[in-house]
Parts: sequence; C-alpha cells; structure tokens
Amino acid sequence: MKKIYNYLFLLILLINLGCSKDEAINVDLSQFETITERFPYADLTVNIDYDYYELLYFFDTPGNEELIVSEGSLCVNASNTDACIESFNTLETPFGFAGSCLPSYCFLYIKLQQGDNNTILNTPEQLLTFLGTIDTRSEAILWANANGYFHSLDIKEIGAIKATDDHFELLVSELVSGCLPYQSDQVHLRIDAEGKITELDRAVYSYAKNSCI
Repeated sequence: MKKIYNYLFLLILLINLGCSKDEAINVDLSQFETITERFPYADLTVNIDYDYYELLYFFDTPGNEELIVSEGSLCVNASNTDACIESFNTLETPFGFAGSCLPSYCFLYIKLQQGDNNTILNTPEQLLTFLGTIDTRSEAILWANANGYFHSLDIKEIGAIKATDDHFELLVSELVSGCLPYQSDQVHLRIDAEGKITELDRAVYSYAKNSCI
C-alpha cells in the first residue's frame, strides 16, 4: 500500500513540476513547522466516551486498509467479548473523510467501540464531535484534511503548521480541478478551537491547461 501511495504522490508531484506556477502566498515560512509525516495524527484528544477506537486509512478496495492510530482496550466492557470483537472486526464503510488519491480512491474513517456498541464515524461532522475542541497539531491537520485540504511531506509552502495562543495556522493545498485543466491552490488556513476554518489567503500553486491526474 505504501508503494501505491508513494507512486500516486510522485505522479502528482511530477504533474506539479510540469505546470506553470503563480507566486506563492506572501507568508513568513520561518514561523511555520514543516509537516513531515504522512499521517501526523498520533496526538488526538477524544471528546466522547469509548473503550477502544481505531483511525484507519482505506485505499481502493475493501480490506485494503492501514491502521493509523488505536487507543483503549477492545470490548473490555462488553457483555459478550467474543461477539463484540467479531462485530467490531466486520465493520465496513464505503466512504469516509479526507477522501483523495485520484484517479483511485482513499479515505480515513474511525471505528469506535463502547460497551456493546460498535460504530463507524465517517463524516467530518462525526469527526468533529469525536474530537471536540481542536487543541493539538494532530487534530488541526486531521481536521484540515477532512475538509478537503492536504499537506505535502516535503514542500513547506503546502505542508506546514504553526500554533498560536488560541488557534492554528496551516499552509496546505487544495485540488481545484483534476483534469483539463489541472489546478491545485496553495491555501493559508486558520483553524480555531471550535473547528471553524477561515482561509486567510489563497494562490494558484500549479496549473496545466491540458493535463489530468
């Protein structure tokens, strides 16, 4: 799966390098920290009760998944442990948040377990309820990703974050058009504790009239 992800990222990067670029957003990059992880979601503070949860990455076909984060003890408080575990392990969803990977398909979702209840969280609204306030870098990046913004692993202009006293700011990209033309924008975001996303600035980052992903 990692090879597929790397191939797709390289393909998009090569398209970007072959496209015309406008000037980047005027921002002091030295104030931002580069986001160097593919899934920088380890530091999540959960707002709802749970015995166990998993944050998963789904790619292309059912069963083709990667566990990103897990916390708690599975079915520790269930009335029937074996039945609870079996039910949890069979949970599936055809969609999630932070969908991407064109021309294929990938997304993130959460499997949540408490007592005898096993639940899937697969929408941005459910994710925000799960997180509560956005008060860690991991949560700010995940929330941006869940709302259609994505971060580069090695280009600081479109993959960086800084924390202030009451909010986070991110430099990310957004795919505006995947084909004829191909266009991705650089976006400067502000995310407050309640999850409100404000675009502080935006600029065309890559553009190619006759290209497709």
